[in-house]
Amino acid sequence: MAKKVTPKKIKNDKVMNLYNPALVGMTEFAFEAEGIKYYSFKQDTEGRYGRYVVLQAFLQEYYLRVDLNTLRGDIKKLQGWLNPTVKDGKGQLELGKSLELLSIMEQRAQIAFEPDTVYRLASCLYFDDQEILSGYDKKYNEAKIEAWKKSNTTDFFFHKLFQDVTGLIVTSRDALTSYLEKAPELIKGWRTMEDILSR
Repeated sequence: MAKKVTPKKIKNDKVMNLYNPALVGMTEFAFEAEGIKYYSFKQDTEGRYGRYVVLQAFLQEYYLRVDLNTLRGDIKKLQGWLNPTVKDGKGQLELGKSLELLSIMEQRAQIAFEPDTVYRLASCLYFDDQEILSGYDKKYNEAKIEAWKKSNTTDFFFHKLFQDVTGLIVTSRDALTSYLEKAPELIKGWRTMEDILSR
């Protein structure tokens, strides 16, 4: 059962955090990690616009199984290898490297999820009581993600809203923990291979 959030009196009702009078009744308790309580909006439509825009970008990364900067970098590499610059009448197609990178991209697209993209998505969906909800503070949320990783919390992966958004159904905490430990190593291996190909 969701805990009721009682708004605190604040000096400035323009501060768009959990206690802003405009948000009363729109949020619910989600989970606790490292002694900090995290909340979410009851309805997707109740999120603030600035945060919603960031959420859309993180959802895109979730579905692509890769962050946008990595995808852009991969595309740029492919373009360079398949459309080389000709100097003094010389230029070389790199079909082998291109096929290797395409294979890595295909494998990455087939994993269940890329943990870092899910953490970023969760950092947008779940917030503490002091977080400004009208936007997304990248530095604040990176610290929040690090705290979640440090505490090994997987509670937000089990939250109904998160499962609704991602479509993931987690059947075992142990299986999830194992995946969260092994997937980064797999992704690190792919990045190492990409770095080798770029030489």
